[in-house]
Amino acid sequence: MIKQLMKNKKGFTLIELMVATSIFVIIMLSAMSSLFVMLNAGKSSRSLRFAMDNVNFAMESMTRSIRMGKNYYCGTFSTYDLTSTSNCPSGSLLISFVPQAQGGVPATSRVGYQVDSYGVLKRYDVNNPSGVAIVSPDVKIEYLRFFVNGSSSGDNRQASVYVVLKGTVFTKDGQTSFSLQTMASQRNF
Repeated sequence: MIKQLMKNKKGFTLIELMVATSIFVIIMLSAMSSLFVMLNAGKSSRSLRFAMDNVNFAMESMTRSIRMGKNYYCGTFSTYDLTSTSNCPSGSLLISFVPQAQGGVPATSRVGYQVDSYGVLKRYDVNNPSGVAIVSPDVKIEYLRFFVNGSSSGDNRQASVYVVLKGTVFTKDGQTSFSLQTMASQRNF
């Protein structure tokens, strides 16, 4: 009777266990490699998104300050000249303007935006005559133009500035080109 019970109770052999364990390990290794590929793709996507968010924030900040400014000028940058104005329908490499009064105190200098020779978008003012970078080092601006209309003295139109910005974002996985455009109408009459 004991012999019959032992015959009916068959288990797995050592070879069967080794084969099952090997198949399990192969499946887990392929799943882990897929997981690592997805993690790297997510990390690359996050770094690109972070850089593009930085560019979008810089463009929005620049547009907001241009919108609230007055006396747009596309010539040589001078922080102390508050009265010069100009139209530049064919595009300019820089723009300067008188910012909105802060707390009822009128502005005493101009603010400007320009790309330096290294492709860095900078904001210039009396406190920062050499400019302050407003984009991350991972971003290189290759083309920036300001198209101003309605800013010349005697012009009865509402002043507007059309901004075109093109460049490249560099990440560890490569580079991605971008192009942004926006229009800012003067709000400070």
